[in-house]
Amino acid sequence: MAGGSRWRAPRARAAFSGSTCRCKIAGRVRLRRRTMEEPARPLDYKSFNILYVDDEPGNLEAFQDEFEEYFTIVTASSGQEGLERLRERPIQLVLADQRMPGMTGVQMLEEVRRIDPRILRILVTAYADIEVVIDAINKGRVYRYFRKPWEHEDIRTGIMRGLDYYHAQRERERLYAERIENMKKMIRSNRLAAVGTMVAGLVHEIRNPMVAIQSFLQLLPRKWDDRKFLQRYLDIAQGEANRIESLLENLLSFARPARPILRDCDLNVLVERNIQLLDFQARRKSIQIEFRKETELPPAFADPGQIAQVIQNLGLNAIQAMEPKGSLSFRTFQQEGEKGQLWVVLEVSDTGPGIPPSDLDKIFDPFFTTKDEGTGLGLSIAYQIVNEHEGRLEVASEVGKGTRFCVYLPAYDAKKHGNAVCRAAANGAFV
Repeated sequence: MAGGSRWRAPRARAAFSGSTCRCKIAGRVRLRRRTMEEPARPLDYKSFNILYVDDEPGNLEAFQDEFEEYFTIVTASSGQEGLERLRERPIQLVLADQRMPGMTGVQMLEEVRRIDPRILRILVTAYADIEVVIDAINKGRVYRYFRKPWEHEDIRTGIMRGLDYYHAQRERERLYAERIENMKKMIRSNRLAAVGTMVAGLVHEIRNPMVAIQSFLQLLPRKWDDRKFLQRYLDIAQGEANRIESLLENLLSFARPARPILRDCDLNVLVERNIQLLDFQARRKSIQIEFRKETELPPAFADPGQIAQVIQNLGLNAIQAMEPKGSLSFRTFQQEGEKGQLWVVLEVSDTGPGIPPSDLDKIFDPFFTTKDEGTGLGLSIAYQIVNEHEGRLEVASEVGKGTRFCVYLPAYDAKKHGNAVCRAAANGAFV
């Protein structure tokens, strides 16, 4: 320990030069250890590797002698040698003397943190270095410190507590990884179940129009001269074929969604344009459409084409669910999230029958529908699109009063998103 005070063992253990004295002292220490009353501990501390770094050979020898009964001890005589020991074997806890030539204890432990931040780092220092130690603890460089000269029990229990903490952290990581893996398995299982639901729904949705087409084809030879029949059933067959085509397009959009091309877009303009497209469907059922927009709405960071599809799907879902003379309302506003993120929000609400609580967790499942019309894919596609935008699609409903959907999209930030927009433009994604 160049330039600093050296550690001196307590007098009862001070003689390292004579083998006879050492044997007696060692025997006395072991006797005291065996007679101590200690509670049973669940951890096998001997399975942990403890690295002690000190430039004084006597201190390394004393540390090895005192604590090898409890832990697996690895020693090094310099910071650089200690780092080499780290690369040779797994180390769970490192103790380093502060005053060493070439590399101080704080510098060495800082390098340990860079190599593996999970390793517990303990500094051993004299009183003169206490300000350095406190600064290192506050900056997260070390877990704790021991002051020289140390007491055997302080070191032993301090290391054990550190290893308890280390084990608890690793166990938490293991349980978290296990939970993630279980969630992945559940997602895979849910996907398989969703595939079964999709296949059943697809068969049902295609079979119905196919029945009409097959009936027309069977009657065609006998009704060939009946022009009125031909005209009527040709229209029906064409309509059913269009229905199958629309279903397959929706299914393709759900199964292989296009990657969104994100840019700054005016959500108010998108809503106004899509209300015009929804107006024909709404007027057929005498449904009133209302739009309340925030005039100072910031642009959203989104794919305009895909968000237009979300607006269409939510609007059509509401129109199909409502009885005639209902009301469909669109509203835009901005909202700040809990972490300071700014959201651009679209609210779509209707005066329909509402969704029973038992069905709320199913409405985004493919082919799930309680309506007489529609394929049950519209909300699934909308949910998937919003999720791809790193947004949220939330729903609230009350039976007998109506349903409200809220689409949360990230607000466009020129500093954060500007480069992405430039890259998209350079690739010809939009003009």
